[in-house]
Amino acid sequence: MTVIPKTPIKSLPGYPLNIDANEIGRRFRELLGEFQAASVPLDLKITDQIELEGGVIRERVEYNVDMGERIVAYHLFQKGIPDDAPGILSIHGHGGEDIYPVGKAFHCHPVMGDPAQYSYHAALAGFRVLAPDALCFGERRATWGYSTNFFDEVAAHEELVLQGKSLGWKSVWDNSRALEALETLGSASLGVIGWSGGSIQSYILASVNEKVRAAACFASFLTLRHQFSQYRLCHCLYPYLPGMIKAGLDWDQVVSMIPPRKLFLGWGALDEGTPEVMFRSFVEAIENQALLESHPQCAFVHEEPNADHEITMPMLQAALEFLRTHVPLLTES
Repeated sequence: MTVIPKTPIKSLPGYPLNIDANEIGRRFRELLGEFQAASVPLDLKITDQIELEGGVIRERVEYNVDMGERIVAYHLFQKGIPDDAPGILSIHGHGGEDIYPVGKAFHCHPVMGDPAQYSYHAALAGFRVLAPDALCFGERRATWGYSTNFFDEVAAHEELVLQGKSLGWKSVWDNSRALEALETLGSASLGVIGWSGGSIQSYILASVNEKVRAAACFASFLTLRHQFSQYRLCHCLYPYLPGMIKAGLDWDQVVSMIPPRKLFLGWGALDEGTPEVMFRSFVEAIENQALLESHPQCAFVHEEPNADHEITMPMLQAALEFLRTHVPLLTES
């Protein structure tokens, strides 16, 4: 089904502002918030290990992300990989009600040929994969009064905003600590992969954490100006930073901070959650910045005319090849 533009509900004249990359970075980091050194060590521990089909080992690991906050993740890798195999942070989707109870496990099932299982397929492809629960998902669920699932997340976002932070800030903090965990496990070259809400988390992380050499993102390329003045879309809460529109910033500007590092954009033309104008805005912003700074290609696009808000097997295969190229084993690069 195709998306029919809605009648504009709000005028945003002159938005976003036409400002250079340095100013984009300064304003965005100011809005996102400070990231001081972690006050607690990771203290990573492996608590369980099983072997899945295809020779993939799945370990259960625990590590600290903050004072009094210890989370569980799955660590997947194929037997015999080098100790310093490239590491991929795999961020689960946000999706519907079925993802909240399982979180990280949603994309870790050993099902050959199912592109939704991208954590498992990335391990099959030779990567060291870390798949944690996002806040309010899986083993990090915390009910708030009579609320459940998305409303728990609303409450978590409210609490963070009252502290001068946001769920976007929290995702960058937690995912940056997950990158530390991958380094502790042995990986020296790091990338990230995610679908839907996991895609949003991935490109936000890649925009501000230069450890991410490449990010493979499927769907949910969000521009605020199109969402609020042309479409009525409700995404997860990671991209809604207080004051972002007032500061003249939009997300295609933010991801233009990624070059010379690389971004893969997997997009289905029937995806109502990612209208074409949003997707094209991302691609154009990255390509223009790469050209301005004389970098080689930085935006790698895989489009499918008949795909919806989903990952197809050709899309996943293209993403894994992208990651193999741009998140290599450093001793061979």
